[in-house]
This record gives sequence, structure tokens and C-alpha cells, in this order.
Amino acid sequence: MEDLNKIVNRNGKLSVTLDVYVFMDGDSYIAYSPALDLSGYGESEESAKNSFSIVMDEYIAYGVAHRTLVKDLRAHGWKVRSLKQRKMSAPSFDIMLQTNDTFKDILENKEYRKIAEPFPVIA
Repeated sequence: MEDLNKIVNRNGKLSVTLDVYVFMDGDSYIAYSPALDLSGYGESEESAKNSFSIVMDEYIAYGVAHRTLVKDLRAHGWKVRSLKQRKMSAPSFDIMLQTNDTFKDILENKEYRKIAEPFPVIA
């Protein structure tokens, strides 16, 4: 199974691509990325994806501004030396499945749809 979770640095701007799993929890749609352990929610799939996009953008912006992004990505198992490197890669699907109980629960107990979601370049 190909992993598409990555952050690419192009001339100091970060481009993010993540596998996002969308599922229902009660009356809400949840959009969840196991690679970053982040989620968004909404009354529709589209609003959950939009919510996730905001959360992810704030996560990256905060991490860059406070110089904590590299440390946090490493804590999530990402292969990253510095923000200046061209490509940063998330842990493999199998590793995330072994280490992330939320992800395992989604795959085993929820009806979900996986989307590879590209996000706009972040300054």
C-alpha cells in the first residue's frame, strides 16, 4: 500500500499531502489524518474536510512560528532532519497501524472513505 503522506519544501514554502480518513461519528463527519493525529469535523463530508484543512494549516503555521514542527513530526514518526530538507515523509501505513490506536479503531470499526488530500502551499 503506497503512503502518500509527505511535506515538500519548495523554496521555503511547504506543500502538504495527507491520507485523510472520513467517517461518521454520531451525527458528525470526522476527517482524520493518522500521519499527524489531527482531525476536523462537520455536518457534511465537505465541512469536515474544510475543518480539517483549517486545523492542519494552524498546526503547521504554529509549528513553523514556534520552531516546534520538526520535533513534533519526529514524535509522530516522520523522517525529518530540518524544515529546509526537500521532502519529509510520514511513517509507513503499517507503523501507523501498530502505533496509533485511533487509526486502528477507524479501520476496524468504522465505515470510512480514504482520500489523499493535497493542501495549499503554506508560507
